[in-house]
Amino acid sequence: MAATTLARADRSTLWIAATPALALIGVVMALPLADMVIISFRRESFGQILPGFTWVNYAGLLGEAASLALFAQTFGAAAVVTLLCALLGFPVAAAIARAPARWRGLLYFGVAAPLLVNTVVRTYGWLLILGRKGVLNTLLVEGGLIDTPLALTGNMAGLIIGGTQVFLPFMILSLVTPLLALDRRLVESADILGAGPLRRFMTITLPLAVPGLIAGSVLVFSMMLGAFVTPLILGGTGLKYLSVAIYTDALVLFNLPRATALALLLMVVVLAVYFVHKRLSARIEARLA
Repeated sequence: MAATTLARADRSTLWIAATPALALIGVVMALPLADMVIISFRRESFGQILPGFTWVNYAGLLGEAASLALFAQTFGAAAVVTLLCALLGFPVAAAIARAPARWRGLLYFGVAAPLLVNTVVRTYGWLLILGRKGVLNTLLVEGGLIDTPLALTGNMAGLIIGGTQVFLPFMILSLVTPLLALDRRLVESADILGAGPLRRFMTITLPLAVPGLIAGSVLVFSMMLGAFVTPLILGGTGLKYLSVAIYTDALVLFNLPRATALALLLMVVVLAVYFVHKRLSARIEARLA
């Protein structure tokens, strides 16, 4: 009884101590979000936000063919980048998990090192590599492999390449944890029973790595949805992307209500992705328990 009372007192003290910080966070987040919701239901005229209530911003974004194409292109790019990160990241994560413990720290640093460099710098680096007069095209042309430079920037190809490189470390680090927890005796038992490498991977390694794969996929997908620098620099103005469209509406066209509505729709999509992730994770944990 005394222990229970003490535990309750400790929890009460913790909540009392955390209340000012939680209240500050709530105010800082809630007030701007409420203001955004209000603005998204307003009209705009020559950069001025007009009073009144209207659904025109959401109706236009959800009903116009151009807006639907914008969403489809953004979600498609995020899905492709997530798939490529999973395909490229799994072997690297498996190699780190199987490496001797004394080398793991160095391998972790190698994976996380790009995160120490600003995204703008990394993206401009890809621009120098993939541009029409970049390193890659110069080598291909001078080597006689192609006659004219390849268009690898200002389009979806550049966006996919740059996005994959930027977000690949997050996928790798998400996959390493479940692979490190993998009981090697399961793999050895399957090997003794005659299972080949592919069957061992499909029946043991992949199912046990699914929680990390889902977590990494949700992280990469949601971050790619909200990416701005990479789509703007490598995708160019000709490529329609949600984050770039929000920037254009807000700071170029001064249509703040439409930009706010678009940002809120993007936020709803990201929250839906995290909700699905939570449900999937709970089901997987229940099956593995």
